[in-house]
Amino acid sequence: MVRPQPHTSVVDWDEVDPARLFESIRARGPAADAERTVWAFEQMLQNARIDDELLRHLLVAAASLIAYHEGSTPRHVLEQVFRRAVADDEWRERYAPLLA
Repeated sequence: MVRPQPHTSVVDWDEVDPARLFESIRARGPAADAERTVWAFEQMLQNARIDDELLRHLLVAAASLIAYHEGSTPRHVLEQVFRRAVADDEWRERYAPLLA
């Protein structure tokens, strides 16, 4: 698999094996939440395999639907997600390698 460079997308999604990432998600528990997260990753990976350009569109659509549901805005939704996201170094060192 070719590693993506910043601001480029050269990933062969058919070769991505998320099994180790899924194990890590399940280990963090709780079980019901972990299974929802694994399911969401499976759906996104399936869409990426169709056309990885869909990922950004799906992100926008999800943020918009959540905003509508919560009576807020897509920007607010994304800011809340950003605040809860793992730090860049943790992502690079701990989670991104699990997709390789």
